[in-house]
Amino acid sequence: MRKTVVVSILFYSFSALAYFLPAGRFDLPFAWCYFGLNAIIGIGAVAIAEAKTPGFALERLHPAAGEKDRLFKPVGSFCSLALLVVAGLDAGRYHWVPSVGWQPQLVAFVLDMAGLVLVCWAMVVNSYFSSAVRLQPERGQVVVSSGPYSIVRHPGYTGGIVYLALNGLALGSWWAGLAAVPMLLLTIRRTIMEDAMLQSGLPGYSDYSQKVRYRLFPGLW
Repeated sequence: MRKTVVVSILFYSFSALAYFLPAGRFDLPFAWCYFGLNAIIGIGAVAIAEAKTPGFALERLHPAAGEKDRLFKPVGSFCSLALLVVAGLDAGRYHWVPSVGWQPQLVAFVLDMAGLVLVCWAMVVNSYFSSAVRLQPERGQVVVSSGPYSIVRHPGYTGGIVYLALNGLALGSWWAGLAAVPMLLLTIRRTIMEDAMLQSGLPGYSDYSQKVRYRLFPGLW
């Protein structure tokens, strides 16, 4: 767990620099709140999940073999970096289009953090919330149907879609949201891939999917 905390702190610090250095300024309070809450909520959720299920943090940091989706992480890393750099350049330095007013930025920020909280809620509830799309028989994986999983089958991805879609606005840039588009498409692809894997390989998941009909958004899909 200590290694996970160190890696997380380094990750959030690098993310902040990827935004503030292109911005060329540090007097951007929404950005400070953004990176601070990301770190607190993210590290806190992993710590709670690890206390509940020892080995959770290791699976998140170094998942075992069996990853089905080898496209998501490299593309996601590139798009995330691009979003931060573009947001910093736009909000802090060049203002390519009229600035995001504080009211829409506040709304976007609150909804963005709500998406992150949903991701972390799913993480705490589901002891098998791996960073890889893979079955986990060595960890005794079973169907999880409590908490947000009683509403949709992949609440972590639901929260992730909200979070990705609003990151740019939360950081004060209209243009930065374009970098999230590939990630939004890949998240939908990953949801389809993971759901099919669980349907065919996890006992009880087909019955669960009959009770919880929607993958991401109730009444839609």
